[in-house]
Amino acid sequence: MNKNVTDSSLEKVNDVHMSQTAWGRLFDYGDIEILTASELGVNQFKRIHDPVRFKIAMLNAKQSLEDREDLGPASRASEDIPALIAQLGALRQQGVLSEEEFQQKKAQLLARL
Repeated sequence: MNKNVTDSSLEKVNDVHMSQTAWGRLFDYGDIEILTASELGVNQFKRIHDPVRFKIAMLNAKQSLEDREDLGPASRASEDIPALIAQLGALRQQGVLSEEEFQQKKAQLLARL
């Protein structure tokens, strides 16, 4: 019935430490420690299933977050808008959008640049 939760923002994660005993390797479980810069410092997950996959997923998510932050919001928006206009053009060619609807949506997207 009890619940105890500790959260850390993904951008605050410094490193992930995984340890497995011989039995853990055999039965695919282990311990994960998430190291952060906070005063608490460590979030521990004991005996989780497939800790290797968990560690890889967490580090990949952190890297993906850092890559998006490096682009900045203006760069992400300008990269997305041409793709959206191309999708609108495809919808127009398929007859889903009329020429007038296409031009209206295109103007809205270009105004966001």
